[in-house]
Amino acid sequence: MINAVILAGSDKNKSGTPYECKALIKIGEKILIEYVLDAVCSSKHISRRVVVGPVQLKEFLILKYPQVEFVEEDTSIMKNAKKAIEFLNDDKKILFLTADLPFITAEAIDHFIEESIKSGADICYPIVEKSINDEKYPQMKRTYGTVKEGTFTGGNAIIITPSVFEKCYSLAEKLVEKRKNPIAMARLIGPTILLLFLTKRLSIQKVEKRVSKVFKVKAKAIISTYPELGQDVDKDSDLMVAKFYLEKKR
Repeated sequence: MINAVILAGSDKNKSGTPYECKALIKIGEKILIEYVLDAVCSSKHISRRVVVGPVQLKEFLILKYPQVEFVEEDTSIMKNAKKAIEFLNDDKKILFLTADLPFITAEAIDHFIEESIKSGADICYPIVEKSINDEKYPQMKRTYGTVKEGTFTGGNAIIITPSVFEKCYSLAEKLVEKRKNPIAMARLIGPTILLLFLTKRLSIQKVEKRVSKVFKVKAKAIISTYPELGQDVDKDSDLMVAKFYLEKKR
């Protein structure tokens, strides 16, 4: 069993809602974070569930998800993650995921957890091949990077061993800031990685080895067949497309 943290920090969204917190946007029959909460609460591998977000989420959780714990947000994603780790005070691995994943399922989460545990890695990050995304969600726009094995997008989730968090903090914060820019991320990891990426000679294994060396941990990319892990709602256009797909599923 592992723990799960849903990062639901405030943001200045552009959706025309009265909320600064994207997690509270109504999409289909639920607010955005409910889709994530339902999946996390249905997972067979999760022990404790924590939401980090603004105070207006606290009452909602008490009323509808009493089994979910709450931590008030700080000023950044990394600070929110740190607060959650300190709150949990547990050596179990932690699944971090964002609150804006309207298609996420317990099945997708459980597969990622199972493969991560098998790998024995300290940090695991899901990646999904472009053709799988395009087949299921052709209208959802994603950021892709091409390596020897194919063209992939990253998921909005990560599994980490709490004890390695502090030594990864500084560089991880910079990578989070550049998460929509594969070239900038490659540059941060190292000039060799950037060169290999630009010349299309980079492999998943080389990225894993370099990240493991830089962070002094064992890092692993988990190839997932569940595009739901990466279909987040960033823009107004994403919101409209997500509503369309949710209507189709009803």
